[in-house]
Amino acid sequence: MTRPKEVEKERNWKLSLYLSIVIGAGVLLEIVSLFHLDFSLSQLIPFFIFFLLAFLLELMPVYLQGGVALSISFTLVYAALLLFSPYFAASVAFLSAFFATIKSPYYASLFNASQYALSAFLSGQVFQMLGGYEFSWQSLPFYGVAAVSILVFFVSNTFLVGGVVSLNQGAPLRLFWREKNIREILFQYFALFPFSLLLYLVYTYIGYWGIILFFFPLMVARYSFKLFADTKKNHLQLLQALIAALDARDSYTAGHSSRVAELSLQIAEHLHLPPQKREALEYAAVLHDVGKLGIQDSILTKQGELSEDEHSLVCEHPEIGYKILGEVDFLQEAAQIVLAHHERMDGSGYPEGKKGEEIPIEARIVGAADVFDALTSDRPYRRAYSAEEALEIMENEEKGSFDPEVLQILRKIVEEKREKNVS
Repeated sequence: MTRPKEVEKERNWKLSLYLSIVIGAGVLLEIVSLFHLDFSLSQLIPFFIFFLLAFLLELMPVYLQGGVALSISFTLVYAALLLFSPYFAASVAFLSAFFATIKSPYYASLFNASQYALSAFLSGQVFQMLGGYEFSWQSLPFYGVAAVSILVFFVSNTFLVGGVVSLNQGAPLRLFWREKNIREILFQYFALFPFSLLLYLVYTYIGYWGIILFFFPLMVARYSFKLFADTKKNHLQLLQALIAALDARDSYTAGHSSRVAELSLQIAEHLHLPPQKREALEYAAVLHDVGKLGIQDSILTKQGELSEDEHSLVCEHPEIGYKILGEVDFLQEAAQIVLAHHERMDGSGYPEGKKGEEIPIEARIVGAADVFDALTSDRPYRRAYSAEEALEIMENEEKGSFDPEVLQILRKIVEEKREKNVS
């Protein structure tokens, strides 16, 4: 049997090799790119301007949910790609990322610069190979080639960064793709393309002074983008604070809502739910028990078995939660999920006795995650079941209650977690 120290040593060796390969390729690309640049004044001025502005934007990333940082400098790098060449864009990407992270350990700065430059170069090569430089910005093929090129930029960047995370954590790369909300990141790349196009047009018709002037509207756009991301995070933090108050009433259920939310999002990723549905799902999962605020403490914290009347009162919490959330505009969809999260596929649930496809998929996800976490947590009247025991109960003793596909994915998530812990 492989010992943990040997596993860690092997992982560190693989990580060092991976970093060395990426950094070596990135540094070599930067050297080659500098040789391809025209060092006349007409080229040096725009190069310096693009580098400086990209560097400033690199210092101001926008943080999305899950700790993912998105740099708006992509707009400058991709505009440089459209205007000049893959080598020009790669050099701007390398230098801006390197100097923006120069206070980090040297290998981190070099890796960030290298992966960014390699992504920009590969994207530019695809743009060039597909004839992008021969098309007018007013022609449809130009945008088709740009779309493919941006996709290559995104895939390259994500795989290179994901490789480090995967080797560092000893987890499969596919988990990185699922956990980091990859679809939302891809959407942001395409959402930034119009700004790159505007920079391209401004430089084409006005020159580098136009790029400098356009930087200020770009900063306003960056601020608006950050404000949007921060608003979403603030909404979630406010909701989590509300649930913390609920958790404080019962030490045995503390952290339950956040775990249900995390598991629900993992299931949603496997089901490929769109970002808008995942957002509503996260709100609903965090708030699924908010209706218990309307239930007496003596009932919620009772050590023994509930009476029939007490059980009936507890069963009212989805409706109470629905009424609470229904008063908030941005929680309308989440309220519907909360109302239905105790419905069951065979119609045995509550409050409305819905069954099968009548139950929203989001409610089916939260319902399964809710029961699984409850079963795998300690309670005053029983010990926590193991993950395998909990799945057996849900699949056999409560057969017909849960969506079979959701249960299948839940088992897959448990197995992936077990594999990760073993490695």
